Amino acid sequence: MQVRQIQKRDIGGIELYYERSYVKKEQPTLIFESGYGCPSVYWDSIKDKVSEFANCFFYDRAGIGESTYDGRPQHSKQCVENLRLLLQEANIQPPYILIGHSFGGANVRLFSHTYPKEVEAVILLDSCHEDQNRVMAPLFSEEVKEGYFGQFSAQGSEASLEEFEESLEQIRNCHSLEDIPLIIASASLPSYHTEASFAAWDLFQRDLTRLSVNSERMIIQNAGHALHIDQPEAVVQLIQNVVEELKNNPSL
Repeated sequence: MQVRQIQKRDIGGIELYYERSYVKKEQPTLIFESGYGCPSVYWDSIKDKVSEFANCFFYDRAGIGESTYDGRPQHSKQCVENLRLLLQEANIQPPYILIGHSFGGANVRLFSHTYPKEVEAVILLDSCHEDQNRVMAPLFSEEVKEGYFGQFSAQGSEASLEEFEESLEQIRNCHSLEDIPLIIASASLPSYHTEASFAAWDLFQRDLTRLSVNSERMIIQNAGHALHIDQPEAVVQLIQNVVEELKNNPSL
């Protein structure tokens, strides 16, 4: 039987909103990390389906959605510490399967690198890369470039550009996740990219496979950057395959 909880928890001055569902307490919990500035409703396209077969945890980072903000930095290192505190306060014990989209991919990389014994697997959904601002962003069209950098100073934005680039430097130091199972799922459609910027993005996605000796990359057909919105069924199936494989082969 599926049980759902919707709550807020104080982690020492910040109230973080979360939704939790579980089907079997002894299974690992799927932890969902959203893209930049996106609240947990961002996962609504797959939330119900994944909750049918796995324990799930969706939350709003500080200053987003229903969560409060107290002025702490909003770079990846602080996001990871906030998340770990929230999981402890909510009594959600490891192991975890971490699922991160875009900027959320940076956060789950850092979490996995910092607390590897708590992580059973990592799924990166068109995850950001430490060199994207340095290499890819200059290849955008002028219109896209303006929108991309403008998001960091827009009213109600999450991290500042400085904090975002701190995050990129923080994951640059995450050289290896050792043998943690790692799935890199990438977009097949260029979305807002130029041909050159999409080629750079593709190289970044390939490069992420180096993070684990147990990695696999797949392309989600007919999907742009928001994989789980463009092709929710494919992403749900991907996640379910990982859950089933870990269940059947616990030594992975």
